[in-house]
Amino acid sequence: MKGRALLDTLPDFHLAPTDMTKASMIDALVGSRRALPVQMNGVQTTLEFHSMTIMFDEWGTLLSSFEGDMIPTLTTFYDVTVPYEHTRRHKDTHVRIPRPQLSIIAGSTPSNLVKFVPDFAWDQGFTSRLILVFSGERNIRDDFAVVTGEIPEDLVSDLRSIFGCIGAFSWTDAWHNAVKKWREVDDERPKPTHPKLVHYNARRRAHLYKLAMVAAVDRGDSLLLDRPQFDTALGWLREIEQSMPEVFAAGAVSVDGRAMDEIEEFVARQGRPVSEHRIIRFAQNLLPAHSLVKVLYLMLAAKRLRQVGKDPITYVKNQEPD
Repeated sequence: MKGRALLDTLPDFHLAPTDMTKASMIDALVGSRRALPVQMNGVQTTLEFHSMTIMFDEWGTLLSSFEGDMIPTLTTFYDVTVPYEHTRRHKDTHVRIPRPQLSIIAGSTPSNLVKFVPDFAWDQGFTSRLILVFSGERNIRDDFAVVTGEIPEDLVSDLRSIFGCIGAFSWTDAWHNAVKKWREVDDERPKPTHPKLVHYNARRRAHLYKLAMVAAVDRGDSLLLDRPQFDTALGWLREIEQSMPEVFAAGAVSVDGRAMDEIEEFVARQGRPVSEHRIIRFAQNLLPAHSLVKVLYLMLAAKRLRQVGKDPITYVKNQEPD
């Protein structure tokens, strides 16, 4: 993962191990302590916090199931300002992290994500803190192109500059007015309407603020939120949210849906009209007997198959546009 290689170039940037239990994750976060000199209200002081980033190609590397006490722990780390305390059994060890901060960037297929997160969990705190970025794009690359693997120096320089930003953000009246209008006049519209994103909507404001901070440091070293940062962050959020429901649609494949895919491919593979009895004989290995006729009807209604003969009844894969 090239992003991980870029972050490895930063001094004192803490990347989590690739294989962790809850206990080892806490140990790694304890070891990610940073203490930085800052000016607060004209007084020189030290800002202490524990910050770590998890980067996995596959979400299941960190969490194989939604059960257990890992999820509440991750929820606590999201809020940063809530101290985390942990006492281990059978050991005289007490862990207290005053400002835990954990960022997670992980990939997953929609089906794995939907399988991992049960329906009831979308009403809970952890899932409302997730930003789901969906992409159905297929990138075709030249497998034989020469790739140097070199990391661009200008990008490394930018990352180090961003990593060196310390202190609290301030904001302008233009930022404040834009946020007030978005919340009080526009009611934060347009909002995602998918039922699994109802509780996500309550945290959109926090997501917007964090994205605006990213936009600010992307433009320069000034920790100032102004109208351009609001517009950029809101544009990012709306672009992401537009395709969020597709995650659930792409991942929610039922037994009947998989059977329909198999039947459609079987009919297409024959290269000629296929009789109804042959389709039913093929489908009886995929579905219970009482579902066969219903599934065949649904495939016709959905225009996945098209009837072309009456005596005997035959079907072909529907190639006509919707």
